[in-house]
Amino acid sequence: MKAKVKLKLLYLFLAALGGFLLLLLSYLRVFDEFEYSMLDLRYRLRPARTVLPEIVIIEVGDDSIEKIGKWPFPRTYHAVLVKALKSAGAKDIIFDIFFSEEKEGDADFAAAISEAGDVYMPYVFDIDRGGDTGDRISASGYAAPLIDPLAKAAKSTGFINVEPDPDGKVRRIPAIIWHEGRFYPHMTVLAALDRLGYSFDDVEIVPGRYLMAGDMRIPLDERSSILVDYPDKWGKGFRHYSYVDIIQSYLAGITGDEATLDLQKEVGGAVCFIGLTATASPDAHPSPMEAVYPGIGVHTSVYNSIVKGRHLERVTRWWNLMVLIILAVITGWVTMKAGKRFAIISITLVMLGYSAVSYFLFQIFGLWIDVFYPLITVVVIYVALSFKKYVAETRKREVLEKELNIARDIQRSFLPTKEPADTGLDIAARMYTANQVGGDLYDLISLDDGKAGIMIGDVSGKGVPAALFMARVVSVFKTYVHEGSPARIIGLINDRLVKEGGASLFVTLSYAVFDTRERIVRYASGGHLPIIAIKPDGSTSLLDVKEGIPLGLLESDFSEGTFAYVPGTVFLFCTDGVTEAMNTREEMFGQEKLLDTLSGSGNRSAGEIVRIVHDAVSVFEGKAPQHDDITIIAVKA
Repeated sequence: MKAKVKLKLLYLFLAALGGFLLLLLSYLRVFDEFEYSMLDLRYRLRPARTVLPEIVIIEVGDDSIEKIGKWPFPRTYHAVLVKALKSAGAKDIIFDIFFSEEKEGDADFAAAISEAGDVYMPYVFDIDRGGDTGDRISASGYAAPLIDPLAKAAKSTGFINVEPDPDGKVRRIPAIIWHEGRFYPHMTVLAALDRLGYSFDDVEIVPGRYLMAGDMRIPLDERSSILVDYPDKWGKGFRHYSYVDIIQSYLAGITGDEATLDLQKEVGGAVCFIGLTATASPDAHPSPMEAVYPGIGVHTSVYNSIVKGRHLERVTRWWNLMVLIILAVITGWVTMKAGKRFAIISITLVMLGYSAVSYFLFQIFGLWIDVFYPLITVVVIYVALSFKKYVAETRKREVLEKELNIARDIQRSFLPTKEPADTGLDIAARMYTANQVGGDLYDLISLDDGKAGIMIGDVSGKGVPAALFMARVVSVFKTYVHEGSPARIIGLINDRLVKEGGASLFVTLSYAVFDTRERIVRYASGGHLPIIAIKPDGSTSLLDVKEGIPLGLLESDFSEGTFAYVPGTVFLFCTDGVTEAMNTREEMFGQEKLLDTLSGSGNRSAGEIVRIVHDAVSVFEGKAPQHDDITIIAVKA
């Protein structure tokens, strides 16, 4: 008892330790690299998102560099671009190109910016990599400051830092960065807030949680970054125009030449994002959508989601822990309560259902819940509990094996251990059970006046119930074995079994008495296979009776037969495990094949005959398992 209590305490300790480790790994987000991959899959599976038609991307692509010359362009070109956009009625102009050094043309560029009035200009922070790892990103200074003339001319300025995840993909951008005692906004966030009529100075900032402007809430992750809600692959969704085409169309309007674009139609009232997209641009990063995604697309995606009020948000660690616990409880309950096959199906359905829920939460509500780790946890719990069940079942089987071995020994104790003495008969008997215990039975009885009794029987069914009924029949047989003729004895056994009833089993049984002085066999049968007699000349006889139903079903009469034999006659008693033995093609051994096997066996001993019959059956079955008990008795007169 103490050992069982200690074992249960050990299991409880291991379960508690395992549960703590599973929850700890989830809370620490150890498997975030794999969670990112599952998030990317949700990005790719969902349909394209709608975008604001007013957003326009103006690309400094390969065509612009080819026509204008190498990058960076003279700043007079940027001045012309700003004038072109403003004259066409552009609403806002947002540069995703930093200008950290003063160059020729800055005055013209600054004048164009000032005149346009709604131009946003960027700078780049130098992120403090060794700083605080709490709820914010900090800057130690500027990696690319905006030159003073452009900063003064711009409507607003903000940083354009992009912070890729450890795998290099851009899934979020810093919404705010802490520098010199205050928060600075990302340029895209600043422009979106202006577009909605909010001032950044009036925004409530809760680092690691959200930005609140009026009734609008912008969710932040634990490092105060915004998850990028990519609407589609690059080149789709937003309208795209070439930098050089905008300038050419503007100048064509002045000179009277044919314009490539109708600027007022294409960019009138638009929010124009200007960025570098040329091949091998340093501002291109992998994204969840594809291997190369220009930075300008990241900013337009963030702007689009803020203005539309549609955000992505990762649930907190505590919510993920709650989900993990619920899944663990469901998995544990199903694994422990359900059968093996049903448990596997149920756990598979749980995993598929959870994956589907995670997808729809992402698609409909923009919620990112962990998928990889919960699914791995489900598998781990299922395997662990299944292993525990396997160990418990193995122990039960071991106990059952021991009990069955004991039962087998007890069953064998009911069977004779030696042949009848002083009969002059050569007798051999063997039993081969399909399981540890079986339902076949036999007995070899020494009677008065040198007579010998041979009994063989076969209980319906297999295994332990049949073995118990077999023991009962043997006991009843021994009670009546000296009560007269074979037919009377079988009748008495049947009456006893019918009277006691309750087992829902029956037995077929044959009993023969050999009178070696008169060389006569008297026999009776209760529905059993006929005894086969093989004379020395090779002829065979089937010793059967007219009346004889299986014992234990209902009261009946039993008839008796006699057979006179000569020396050298062989008698074979067997159960239907011989004739009904089946091979892999589901063919039966049958009585005819048994008779063929016995032909020419007159010069062999009883033991050799038993072995020959069993070997023939084994060869016939081949790789097919033995499906019934086999008992063979040979008597040679």
